[in-house]
Amino acid sequence: MKCFVTGATGFVGGRLCEELRAQGHSVFALARATSNCDIVRGCECEVVEGSLDSINIFARHAESTDVFFHLAAITKALRREDFIAVNVRGTAKVLAGLSRGGFRGKFVLLSSLAAGGPAMDEKSPRREGDPDAPVSDYGRSKLGAEKVLLKRLPKGATWTTLRPGAIYGPREHEMLEIFRMMARSGLAVQLGPAVLTQMTHVEDVVDGLLRVASLPTTNEKTYYLNDATPWSFPAIVRLVSEALNHPIRLIRLPRFVAGPIAGALDLAGKIKGKPVSPFGRDKLKELDGRYWIADASRLEAETGWKPRWSLPEGLPRTIQWYRENGWL
Repeated sequence: MKCFVTGATGFVGGRLCEELRAQGHSVFALARATSNCDIVRGCECEVVEGSLDSINIFARHAESTDVFFHLAAITKALRREDFIAVNVRGTAKVLAGLSRGGFRGKFVLLSSLAAGGPAMDEKSPRREGDPDAPVSDYGRSKLGAEKVLLKRLPKGATWTTLRPGAIYGPREHEMLEIFRMMARSGLAVQLGPAVLTQMTHVEDVVDGLLRVASLPTTNEKTYYLNDATPWSFPAIVRLVSEALNHPIRLIRLPRFVAGPIAGALDLAGKIKGKPVSPFGRDKLKELDGRYWIADASRLEAETGWKPRWSLPEGLPRTIQWYRENGWL
């Protein structure tokens, strides 16, 4: 296949490009002039310098592209408008370029569980037929991207959307910062009640992307993608402690303390001109959701996808990778 990947220099995008090239597909990787392109160049992708504003680039590659993987997005921002500008309007610009160029292939959108929102409780994981109820600006922007896709998909093209939850694995940065804090201080902080979440390894996410890209039975469908086991923050801390071979003390702070902390981090970001932490008021809205779990059985039944990495297996290997590569 001839593939085009936005977000190619990101965490999931880089791993997707490596796997596409390993399977013999040709890959055009969109990258900003300031991006680190070592991974995509290392696996012999053709780097296309541009951004989500580069409508002419998308038009130029539209007709020759079999599968267009749209992974580019932002997960943290100082303002709601920033999420909309990149995640919603950026997707609209991509589709405008593809329409102009006559794209007739498959458009695969990497969305998020946040677009659907949290589950009601531990026994009711979110499913594809449930009404969407995002609780954060990020989640609403990802749902907005999905709606733009349905409205502006080029005539003759097909689409599939994947909604993973939390993704971890080698080269992931935000969880790395949490691991660093735990390793250096020996402390982990839980703000408010425990949250249940499913942690999915990046290789399993990439496997899902590749499966839906190649199967026509997935056309015009949205799927949740996640490991089946929900984990509480204290349980994850125990796994990190074992992997680091270092005791970590869990500190639980009441919910009313979280608001001022999130506000202070947002203020620090505004002063600096960019987010200084993944934790802010918008992320706090997601923590209040508590049950970030979904049922991936539809994806399993229709594509044969199954997670290969459980968290007790994947997390220690991820931490080992960070250590071996000097990240931790």
